[in-house]
Amino acid sequence: MRRWYVLSAIGMLTLGVAVGFRPGSAEYTALDARGNPLRTAFNDDLGKVRVLMLVAPT
Repeated sequence: MRRWYVLSAIGMLTLGVAVGFRPGSAEYTALDARGNPLRTAFNDDLGKVRVLMLVAPT
């Protein structure tokens, strides 16, 4: 059982390094009431895979 945890931690660390995980490097854009910056960026990426997540604290 403990071996599974160790292998899982190593796998997660490897995955984080592989995708270029850099803490604190995220950029955020403030949205207006209609969400226009998000809508514009979403529509400009036509032909690309796009994911929109709505996250709530509850």
